Amino acid sequence: MLIIFIFVQHRLCAQADSVIHDLSFTTQQATIWTERSSLQVFKRDHPRFLQLDWGIIRNTSKTWEYCNCYLRNGLSVGYIDFANSQLGQAVTVSAYTEPYLVYTGRVRFSIRGSTGLVFLNKVYDSLTNPAAIFFSTKMSFLLTLSTNLSYQLSERFWITGGIQLNHISNGGRRAPNEGMNFMGATLSLSYRLTTSSFFKRPKMKYRNTMLGLMIHGFGNSHTVQATPVYLEESRAVAGINIGLIKRVGRLTGLGIGGEYYYDGLNQVYQQRYNQPMQTGIGSVSLQHYLFLGKLLFGQQLAWYVTPGTGNPQATYQRYWLEYEVKKYWYAGFSLKAHGDHSDYFAFSVGRIIKLSR
Repeated sequence: MLIIFIFVQHRLCAQADSVIHDLSFTTQQATIWTERSSLQVFKRDHPRFLQLDWGIIRNTSKTWEYCNCYLRNGLSVGYIDFANSQLGQAVTVSAYTEPYLVYTGRVRFSIRGSTGLVFLNKVYDSLTNPAAIFFSTKMSFLLTLSTNLSYQLSERFWITGGIQLNHISNGGRRAPNEGMNFMGATLSLSYRLTTSSFFKRPKMKYRNTMLGLMIHGFGNSHTVQATPVYLEESRAVAGINIGLIKRVGRLTGLGIGGEYYYDGLNQVYQQRYNQPMQTGIGSVSLQHYLFLGKLLFGQQLAWYVTPGTGNPQATYQRYWLEYEVKKYWYAGFSLKAHGDHSDYFAFSVGRIIKLSR
């Protein structure tokens, strides 16, 4: 994903009327969200997330025509102190995209999405750290989504306040994989290494009322924990997700659809617990997508239609965070979750097929 991002960034910068580079430092004070009773004690802790960003803003007519907005893309490194000795600290590396949806004088409003890796120094251990079931692998995945309001202090300095949701999970590669959701307020100071006046470009009238098929393929592997009787085992998970989507605004698409996926771990569970479980699982879903420049954020509420899924819940949620690498082609990640408990991450590829304008 980083290679694709840098390649696309280079091509777009080469076409730019002007390019603005900036550095920013962000601090976030957060609260852990969890419904699991054994983890309620961790809600008293307040993780601190420190982050350094490098960004590029493309002042181009092509970018403006794409979304009637300016885009800031870049790379981030971060440090998280979970404020608890059982959870320790972490270092993050991620790529982000941030469309400015409102840009008026000194004020701008943006939505930012990012994805990357997390390197943790404390994880679950059945003997030495049995309570910390949030993480069980020292390398995990990071997804963030934030809303930000910025104010220009001077020609080069900006100050920004926002709300950011963070999710860390190992992608189902090893159990336990409770995953962590933590959310809080952010404050950042940005310094522009290069300056440029944004051109006042006319807003393009929204004409896209497209009806189309949103098709996603996804896949990864995930792991079931070892027991005194059984060894740790890893199996593939892969599937296809389809939705009939209607654009109802510049940023929003609504639709219905479903998915079918193969989960090899259910075969392992069937052998271990002598209960019939399906490896092929189908569902139907309500779907909602946000088209934020080249960033695609999707959320789906799905109902199982296959019996014997191995899950006591009748519903689950699926989230998508992808980047448009080519017109109508997307690449990124998908997360399947039951409430605040993450099931697995998967790598994903998406394609929009237009049925009507």
